[in-house]
Amino acid sequence: MTKTSILIAALFTALPFAAQAETPGEQFMSTWDLDGDGTATLAELEQMRSDVFASFDANEDGKLDAEEHAVFDEARANDVAGYEGQQRAQMQKMADGMTMAATDADGDKLVTLAEFQTSTAKWFAQLDKNADGGITIDDFARKPAQ
Repeated sequence: MTKTSILIAALFTALPFAAQAETPGEQFMSTWDLDGDGTATLAELEQMRSDVFASFDANEDGKLDAEEHAVFDEARANDVAGYEGQQRAQMQKMADGMTMAATDADGDKLVTLAEFQTSTAKWFAQLDKNADGGITIDDFARKPAQ
């Protein structure tokens, strides 16, 4: 496991504790906006997702099998559990973009890095609420009351 992989694995297990201090948008931006410019780009999400994938590919075979994905699912569930209400719903939506159902394109119950990366654009589009080509803290703002 690389140093980056260890850091990401530690991040996923520590996130429920960090959730107390950060909103989902703040947490997302601090993790996924790699250059710190206030905008998370598709390229940054692709890079980070490669690192996330590597951190959960325990046997380093280039695939997440059911056992490895279960560990990944648990890490995301623990992250979501650190929030309540609207913030929890936002975190769940982010977590849902990395489920096996969202990433296993061929349905063989093995997620390859290519499959995981291919689903990044769809996940990015779901998170980029204003469709301006970048995810910012504004994309996590509550919807105005109707």
